[in-house]
Amino acid sequence: MRMEFDLKLQQTQKLIMTPELKQAIEILQLNSLELNALIEQELETNPVLEKEETSEEEDAYEYDLYELSKYIRETEERMYYDDSDDEEIEEVNYENFVSPKPSLSDHLLFQLHITPIPHKIKKICEYIIFSLSPSGYLREDIKDIAKILECSEEEVLEGLSIVQSFDPPGIAARNLQECLKLQLLAQDNYKGIIKELVDYHLEEIAEGKYSYLAKLYNISLKEVQQAVDFIKKLNPKPGSSFSSTADVGYIVPDVEVIKRDREYFVIVNDSITPKLKINNYYHSILNSNDEEAKKYINTKLQSAMWLIKSLESRKETLYKVVKAIVELQKIFLTEA
Repeated sequence: MRMEFDLKLQQTQKLIMTPELKQAIEILQLNSLELNALIEQELETNPVLEKEETSEEEDAYEYDLYELSKYIRETEERMYYDDSDDEEIEEVNYENFVSPKPSLSDHLLFQLHITPIPHKIKKICEYIIFSLSPSGYLREDIKDIAKILECSEEEVLEGLSIVQSFDPPGIAARNLQECLKLQLLAQDNYKGIIKELVDYHLEEIAEGKYSYLAKLYNISLKEVQQAVDFIKKLNPKPGSSFSSTADVGYIVPDVEVIKRDREYFVIVNDSITPKLKINNYYHSILNSNDEEAKKYINTKLQSAMWLIKSLESRKETLYKVVKAIVELQKIFLTEA
């Protein structure tokens, strides 16, 4: 029997499931709520990622698109019921079967009722609680409250201080600066460079003047960025996590199919997920001499770019799949 070694070329097709490909497939299967939860988790764990602020024109376009689809649906429903019998149909309001979340005022009033304070101050606190905006801010002036309740400004400030000590931290603040300060005090972090930035430099932070702040306080750019990242984790709207009497939870579709003049149009709803972008600050770290930092940022940068690419791929795939379904089922949709 003859034995020998030969070299042969052979082509084969294999599907290699890389971690990135697995992530893309998982993202494709998520609904809008699960996708938003994943994005929020990535924003917390990946410093390279940040939300992209949309322009007023883009917001207006998305709003008009939503209103258009809503108008078409309502018009079709009216046409259908106008052609039907006049028999009244009693509709069931399923919102009556849903246990509502506690409102912000209920949450604060519960804490107020278990707090031992004089009756007069308690009445002031109640007025302040019912005067809060849905975001949890007090927009009324202290002098006006004192005049309405016929008490002194010192008593109003005392009541305000009590409400501001309640959960959630930052509640009943009169501006963003005070809201962030209250949250930092609750965490015992209202000190150092963080205190200085919150007290005097919120505008510079919003404008991204990190180099100016580093030079002003004679610290490194990295320290400024770390302080800013910590401040950004605070909640600028502490009351938004609570329900209000006007809140109604609706399911937001990923894709809408609209019929117009016997044609069907597929629209992917972009407004349900935030737009993401790469923080330009971290590109400068890649040019530094810190190899460990470069390796870490490079890993996070690749992860961020792949997530953004996966979200775009999900949007494109949803559009193609729904469009193909509509084309195949056009007869069913027309005659159903």
